[in-house]
Amino acid sequence: MQRSHEVPRPSPEASPPPNPPDPGGSPLPARGRAPEWVSVHVYGGKAALCFEADETRDGVATVALDAAAATGPQQYDWKNKLRLQLTRQELPTVLAVLCGFAPRAEFKNHGANKDKGFSVEHQGDKLFWRVFAREGGVRAVPMAPEDAFYTAGLFLRQLRKAAPWMGAGDLLALAQRVLTPPPRG
Repeated sequence: MQRSHEVPRPSPEASPPPNPPDPGGSPLPARGRAPEWVSVHVYGGKAALCFEADETRDGVATVALDAAAATGPQQYDWKNKLRLQLTRQELPTVLAVLCGFAPRAEFKNHGANKDKGFSVEHQGDKLFWRVFAREGGVRAVPMAPEDAFYTAGLFLRQLRKAAPWMGAGDLLALAQRVLTPPPRG
């Protein structure tokens, strides 16, 4: 499996001044100064995923998820990708799975015809992603912890844009408290 990579587009402004860290412990650049387009790719043997910073029609920060089938070794059919946009309710739940606070998440009813969806699940030493559509089949990709790190970073970035009053540490603590399943007893 190839490693993922995060590809920010350079800002049109030249070296903006640094911002002080937020109470959550990491700096959040002023609006317009951070790279606006950030993506993380994860490559598997049968498919690849692209997580991309996105906005809803209402201007709320979110993540778009593309899944492309493999056409050969390290070759993927991005022209016929499955694409969906995570809802604001899905972002913190998926972050909780990426960070190990929750074991799995599955969401359906995406797309104009409500025929797309995705799931992510912990499988011991890796996460396993499935993106599916009624007409497009299933694209499944294992995700190594190193890939989950950068993907979680992108989700955290988008959540901070959607809730700028909360620091990164606050968002992680809240995701852990609210989205961790209670112990069975």
